Amino acid sequence: MFGFGKEKNAKEEAEERRVEAMKQSIEASLVQMKKQADAALTDRCEASAKRLAEVLKNPKLPKVYAKQVRDGIDRLMLQAFMKATALAAKAAVDAGKEDDTEKRSAKIKEAREMLSGAMKNKAPQEFKQQCERMIEVAMLSGGVKAKGPTKAKPRDTAPKVENLAKPVDTAPATPTTSKQPDTKKLKTYAKPVGA
Repeated sequence: MFGFGKEKNAKEEAEERRVEAMKQSIEASLVQMKKQADAALTDRCEASAKRLAEVLKNPKLPKVYAKQVRDGIDRLMLQAFMKATALAAKAAVDAGKEDDTEKRSAKIKEAREMLSGAMKNKAPQEFKQQCERMIEVAMLSGGVKAKGPTKAKPRDTAPKVENLAKPVDTAPATPTTSKQPDTKKLKTYAKPVGA
């Protein structure tokens, strides 16, 4: 009878070792996923999340531990999508500054896709508003050079006024020999001005 109890203990210990090995494997995968999220590699994060979700379906894992891991996966996915969105929006603005319309359009499209992924992973509403503003700035930047007149800079149609001012060398010379000022009589008006 004593041998049966030892066998059961050995089975339990082997099962505990397997569970601990699974936990270590899961934690290593989470560390790898954290690096991918920091680098904004959303496709790799999604693949890692799928693999971890399959592992977490094992009924031998404690439910509390599985819930904590799922919460960690959700946070890492959100981080990856938010960072990817911000990087794509910044790249779109930079491409607009450089007048590279093709790259700007591609980055705007990428930013919109990443923003939808971030919102699917429960990104805050403020983040969505900021990203939409960045995308709008990117759409309005670059590619506005016009050769002719535009609404903002219309063609100059004002008539040209001839410069009637006389340069210094052609102005009449003033008498410098006489020390008395020129005392010409001022015109007298019959009626004061403004009355």
